[in-house]
Amino acid sequence: MKWVELSVEVHPEAVDAVAEVFHLHGTGGVAIDQPIEVDREGELLPTFVGHPVIKAYLPMGSDLAAQEREIEEALWHLQAFDLSPVGALQRRELDEEDWANGWKEHFHPLRVGRIVIKPTWREWGPKPDELVVELDPGMAFGTGLHPTTQLMLSALQARVRPDMRILDLGTGSGILAIPAAMLGARVTGLDTSEVAVEVARANVAANGMTERVSVERGSIDAVAGRRFDLVFANIIAGVLVDLASQLAGALELGAELLGSGIIDERADLVRDAFVAAGLEIAEQQREGDWWLIVARAPA
Repeated sequence: MKWVELSVEVHPEAVDAVAEVFHLHGTGGVAIDQPIEVDREGELLPTFVGHPVIKAYLPMGSDLAAQEREIEEALWHLQAFDLSPVGALQRRELDEEDWANGWKEHFHPLRVGRIVIKPTWREWGPKPDELVVELDPGMAFGTGLHPTTQLMLSALQARVRPDMRILDLGTGSGILAIPAAMLGARVTGLDTSEVAVEVARANVAANGMTERVSVERGSIDAVAGRRFDLVFANIIAGVLVDLASQLAGALELGAELLGSGIIDERADLVRDAFVAAGLEIAEQQREGDWWLIVARAPA
């Protein structure tokens, strides 16, 4: 299958607005890439440099030209509102196999606490206490290199307990669901992208976690009426704000929501939305321009 990759470099203030443009015009999934310098041995966390790059993928089809034109027009309108700088829209065509394989030389094992995110094509000599997650992101999003994913990986290690019921909203490659399951939790992973669901299921199976992780296509509505002991939502600030009440409703009494994908300029909006939904802000962590906000339901 052939795809068109659309990408644009943005100022941090424009991340949510540009990501929303891509979402609204049918891309199905958005990746927020932060340029990095990687330690090839996995001993050190990456160094983040430059501005984020928003990427999205459109399948080649009869309505492709119209979609691209709508996206270009929407980005132009953002500039007209004097939003922080948005770069020129870049476009390239690629085969699915080329996309999935071409970037692999840049993806090396990454250790965050006890968790090691190991690409399936790399070698790693695990230490006795490490949890090694074999990961192939394929056409889904989630390699562990983005600062928000690292914040989530650190936070979940301090919170996940055996037999916890966890919701992973926007599961992507399964990068959070799988280590949570390795720590003994039972995880429901949701993603609106069909590609992500397929990739996450494959990664869950490759790590022997099919008994503990179920992955389905959908958003928070798919688990309406269910309550969880812990919720992961590593998405973007705008979606966290829109879904704040539903996310709060998915928490057991005293349970926590780990919200990330939050650029610095949007953090206050997320905090206010969580509080308005009846949650209390329990903890906050920051990595560069990105935030993790932990909100707790009243006990």
